[in-house]
Amino acid sequence: MDAGAGAPSLPPVSTDLEPPATPTAVPRWGLGDALGGWVLAVVASTLLGVVVLGVTGVSLDAPAGVGAALGEVVGRLGSGRPPAVTQPPPLALTAVLQLPLWAVMVAVPLVAAATKGNGAVRDFGLRMRAIDVPVGLVVGAACQLVAVPALYWLLFRVIGEQDVSAEARQLTERATDPFGVLVLFAIVAIGAPVAEELFFRGLTQRAFRKRGLGWVPAVGATAVVFAASHLQPLQFPALVLAGIVFGVLAERSGRLGPAIWAHVGFNGVAAAVLVWRPGWL
Repeated sequence: MDAGAGAPSLPPVSTDLEPPATPTAVPRWGLGDALGGWVLAVVASTLLGVVVLGVTGVSLDAPAGVGAALGEVVGRLGSGRPPAVTQPPPLALTAVLQLPLWAVMVAVPLVAAATKGNGAVRDFGLRMRAIDVPVGLVVGAACQLVAVPALYWLLFRVIGEQDVSAEARQLTERATDPFGVLVLFAIVAIGAPVAEELFFRGLTQRAFRKRGLGWVPAVGATAVVFAASHLQPLQFPALVLAGIVFGVLAERSGRLGPAIWAHVGFNGVAAAVLVWRPGWL
């Protein structure tokens, strides 16, 4: 008789070295988080603008940020002066004024995913691969250099020629030295792409998807919200177009890496063109 007969058999040894996947909970974040986050971001930036105006006396303008412009108006009204938006602040101060806006736009998705979902990596695709860098930069640069000019060539045939880059030049013309150029690119090509892509293509676009929209209308709706949030009517068509490109990249890849790098390319090319004004453009 076999000595092992009747003994319970052991389970097979697993060769899978990865731990079991953590069950995915149904996220509870949604469009309310996106709306509340945007309002909080504008309020935070506005309050800082009021403080800066009161402490330094520096006037603020729209390129310093929506909140900064609102801050000047509120500060002027509070001191009995007529509301106005006048001289731009130094670039370094402009960067400081962006911090509360970016901080809230980053914090709200991260907190929402951590407390109401499965974390930003799973819920919003906050990850990237090496291929995202060249692909994103090329797509973003092509959008800025080819797609946007083609769009405005058609638009201007209807509404007449307009100076689309006027507001952007108010920002880039303050980059008059190497430090100013460094600060400029830190604002437009690092801070804005990371914060805005996490907030719009991460939280907002996926919140639209959660409401039952297909990926095409979700990308379009998010692009419109993204463009409208900049409060720049003449730049609205270009921002919608860029938002669609970023949204498609995020949707089709399942991660934010390509959209972030495309945003870097889009903004970086625009800043470079306005700072150095190459003769071939």
